[in-house]
Amino acid sequence: MVNTLQTEDAVVRQTLATLQGHIDTMLRACTNIEDINTEVHDHFQAACSTAYQQKINDWTTRYRQLRTSYDTFQQSFAAGHQIISTAHNEALDMVHGTSPSSLSLDVSNGLNPK
Repeated sequence: MVNTLQTEDAVVRQTLATLQGHIDTMLRACTNIEDINTEVHDHFQAACSTAYQQKINDWTTRYRQLRTSYDTFQQSFAAGHQIISTAHNEALDMVHGTSPSSLSLDVSNGLNPK
């Protein structure tokens, strides 16, 4: 039988870890940018520093939108993997149950015609 619903758990875990690593890196970068912006705000009062701060605030807003998208993608990816794994396991349980019902035999025969 071909396991079309089966996913490679190790690959999924690695992908989720990679995504988390990117999110962590993004968070550190944003924190550094915000710290620099605070320093500029606290120590430089000029038209150019105001323009700089406005650009940084715009960047921060865009960053937060991107971060929200990354978080949503990561959560959806993890949830999708869980749904596929559950469906796969339920299908295997139905097909390979300990006391096959006529339904599981129909499914098994349909998936594996002789």
